[in-house]
Parts: sequence; structure tokens; C-alpha cells
Amino acid sequence: MQPADLNLTTQVTGHGHFLCVALPPEAPDPAFVAALDRLGVGMDNMHTATGLPNAEALRRGRFQWLRAEPTESRAGALPHPALLTAPALVYLEAATLEPLVAYAEALRTLLIPVGGSVDTLRGVQRPRSYTSHAMTQYAYAPAWTPKPGAQCPLGVVLPQQKTATWWAMDWMHRESFFLPRYDAQERVVAQGHARAAEAGIPCITRRLVHAPDGYGREGQYDFIGYFEFADAHAATFRAVMAALRDVAQNPEWAYVREGPEWWGRRVPSPQALWEQG
Repeated sequence: MQPADLNLTTQVTGHGHFLCVALPPEAPDPAFVAALDRLGVGMDNMHTATGLPNAEALRRGRFQWLRAEPTESRAGALPHPALLTAPALVYLEAATLEPLVAYAEALRTLLIPVGGSVDTLRGVQRPRSYTSHAMTQYAYAPAWTPKPGAQCPLGVVLPQQKTATWWAMDWMHRESFFLPRYDAQERVVAQGHARAAEAGIPCITRRLVHAPDGYGREGQYDFIGYFEFADAHAATFRAVMAALRDVAQNPEWAYVREGPEWWGRRVPSPQALWEQG
């Protein structure tokens, strides 16, 4: 289904790709690592960036390398081995597709001859559709803005698919799931998505990309979430996800099917992918 059919915004403001990278098991020679590092020349390295990107940074494109934290990752209802078992991941974002496609193709050219591979998850960035002025002031105005990797070293990727029942709902019905629910005596009986995620607003950076070809398509994720936070806030992230998955408090999650929850540690350059700790 297309966004216009669902009363959702049709505007595309940018692109986000997740490159699930299978690497050679042993550290390659320095020339190979240097070639990996040169892929980002002319682009912004998000590892050293603070705050939201400006238009020029998005025109050039931005990248972030992450080294897997496999003991933290977990499988979801939707299998995706290339993501779940990826020892490394690159998050890319740009105003147009060209820098992202060029980066991914160059990465494949380097990795395939040495036994590596690249699996790409693609998405587009859109303005928020379920956001009133009041919700903007509550959830987004005070939100934790992007920080350098030294300050927020953990990154989590979580793709999701909504069920056919969700997409068949009237748009007002879908939107109601993001707010608390009350009984006839005005008592809160369910927190809803916004309240369930409230603890993460001041300490977790959240980015979301949407399926580029529409929603509810067989074998395709509808959304991919990307989250960054400090080690000290890992417990908060887990608590937020537990609250969101509690369908008694967040009925929306009855209509969510998750792919793998992939955890990684942000690193400044490809060389760090073969370093320990």
C-alpha cells in the first residue's frame, strides 16, 4: 500500500541504508583496510559528529561503522540471518541515493574477492505522520540529539513489519495506538506507544526509515529503526523495548512482527572492526 492510501505523508526527505557486512575472519593487510577507509572520503563520519546534520553534510552523505556485539543481539519472528550474524554494519544516510549506492557498490567490490559479502537494507526518510504539535513538544523537542561515538558508543538496528490487519485499519484507529487508553471512569488502562517509550526520550537517539516502495508488501520490512545510546543507558533501552512489547500496556505491538535486534558498537574506522573490546 502506498502512503497516500493510508493517510500518511508521501514526502521523502532523504535515504538511509544499512549494510550488513560479512568480513574476512582474520585482519587483512593494511592496504585492504586503507581501501575500506577511503570509501568514506568526501562523506561525513558520524562517529565524530555532534547534533543534527546540515544540508551540505546530507548532500555529501554520511556513514557510521559498527562492530557487532553478538551476545546482545537477538533473533526476531522474521528471520534475517544476514543481519543477525553480521560481524559488522555500516549505517549510511544522505539526501539522495547516489552516495549510498556508490559506497555499497565499492564496498562489495572490495569484499567479495576476499570472501566477504554485503546485504543491504534500504529505506527512505519521511516527516512524521502521527505527530501533533503537542506530541512534538512531548516526544521530539526534548529528544536526545545525535552524539559522537565516544559519548554514545552503542547502536541497535531493529527492522519491523506491521500486519495486514494494521494496514487495513482506518487511519484514526491506527493513530489511537500511540496515545494512552482510558476506561469509562477515565482511568488509564494502557500506556500506549508514546508513554511506553517515554524513558528513552532524554537518552536514546532514534532514527527511522520507511520501506521505499510502500507498506504491507510481502517479504519487506515496513520500518527500520536505528538507535544510539551510551553504555550507561543500555538498561533503559532494554526497558523501553520491554514496555513496547507488552501488548497489555502497548496494544500496538500485537500488530508488529520484528526482524533481528542487532546490537553493535560504533567504531571510528574499519581498522577497529578487527580489534577486541
